[in-house]
Amino acid sequence: MCRGKDICDVLGSDPSTWSNQCPLPLPDYFEKGLQNFERAVSHVLEEDIDSALDSIQNSNSELIGEFFIEHGQQSAYFRVQNRKEIDRENMLNKKENTGERLNAGIEKEVFKRDSYRCRYCNQRIVAKEIFSEIGRILGSENFSTERENSKRNGLTLGLRGVADHVEPFASGGETSADNLVTSCYSCNFGKAGYTLEQMGIEDPRLRQPANDSWNGLIEFLPALKLIESRD
Repeated sequence: MCRGKDICDVLGSDPSTWSNQCPLPLPDYFEKGLQNFERAVSHVLEEDIDSALDSIQNSNSELIGEFFIEHGQQSAYFRVQNRKEIDRENMLNKKENTGERLNAGIEKEVFKRDSYRCRYCNQRIVAKEIFSEIGRILGSENFSTERENSKRNGLTLGLRGVADHVEPFASGGETSADNLVTSCYSCNFGKAGYTLEQMGIEDPRLRQPANDSWNGLIEFLPALKLIESRD
C-alpha cells in the first residue's frame, strides 16, 4: 500500500527509471488475467459455467484490482514534482470548458481506432458491456460489477478502458478524436488531470495505434445477451 507514503513501492524513487510512455507499467499478470477472462467468455458461450468460473478464479483478479487501487490510480501523486505548487498553478489556469466531457459514441470510435489497446501502456482492454453481461450471467456473487472499487471484480478495474483527454479537459482540452486516446483505468486515473509535461511522459499520439484484430471481445456481445442469467 502506497497511499500516504512519499515513495511508491512499485514506481520507486529514481525518476530516471520511470517510464516515459505511461504513468506506471502494468505487471505481466494483467495480460495473463485477460487471457483467463477470454477463456471464461468462451466457456460461457459454450454454456460451460463451471469451467467459466474456474477461469475467473485463475485470473488473478484480486491482484489486478489491488494493483489498480494501491498503485495504478495513485501514480500521478508520486510522479509530479512539486505537486502542491503545480496543483495551485493548474487551479489558476483552469478553464471553463463548455464542451461535452465525453459521450459513448466518440468513445467507441476512439476504441475502434486504437484496436481497444491503451495508447499509453499498450494493454489490451475489454469492452465494459462484456463485463456487464458476464456479471449478469454468472451473478454478482461470482463476478461483481458494482461501482465501489473494493466490491468489484478486479478485472473490471484493470482491464476496462476509457477515452482519455491527452490535453486535460480541465485545462480546455477538447473532446475530439484528435485529443482522445484509448486508456486503461490505471493510465487514465494515474495521469489524473495533469499534463503530459507535468507527468514526464511522451505524447501517446506520436506512436501509431495498434492495428490488429483485437476489439475488446465486443464481437461476442450479441451472443452473450441471449444467454439467461445463472440460477
